[in-house]
Amino acid sequence: MRLTRARVLLAAGLLAVTGTVGGTVLAAAPASAGSTQVVVVNACNGHGQVRPTGYDPGCMASQEFMTGLKWVSWRSVAYGSGTFKINNCVPSCAQGKYISYPILTVLWRAKIWPKHAGQEYFSRMTVIFTGKPPHGPAAQTLTLPATG
Repeated sequence: MRLTRARVLLAAGLLAVTGTVGGTVLAAAPASAGSTQVVVVNACNGHGQVRPTGYDPGCMASQEFMTGLKWVSWRSVAYGSGTFKINNCVPSCAQGKYISYPILTVLWRAKIWPKHAGQEYFSRMTVIFTGKPPHGPAAQTLTLPATG
């Protein structure tokens, strides 16, 4: 899926309308040229990453994870797209198949990263399923860790 500017704006609009992200995020100013980039903290090892190509929200790749992430913006808010893969666990999780779902991803709510002077991390991730969602709502927001 090619992520166009129109799709990014549509995703941002959907988030604002559903109340998932307040207007503050949409009006956030870009980071200054002299500042360090905001990171997303890897839940498994605690390392900060800029523009990761994959993310495992539960640190259990046998269940679900995001892959093929491509970012069109990485500032005080990050916008991207990728694939969310979920193990269907049929007949068991060890023998299950991964089902792929196309997604848009928004990283937001930058906060001070504890024990990393002057560095910020994204504390929220909103995943928007662009096709039929696997279960639940079409947009889901995760609270991201500051440590691994």
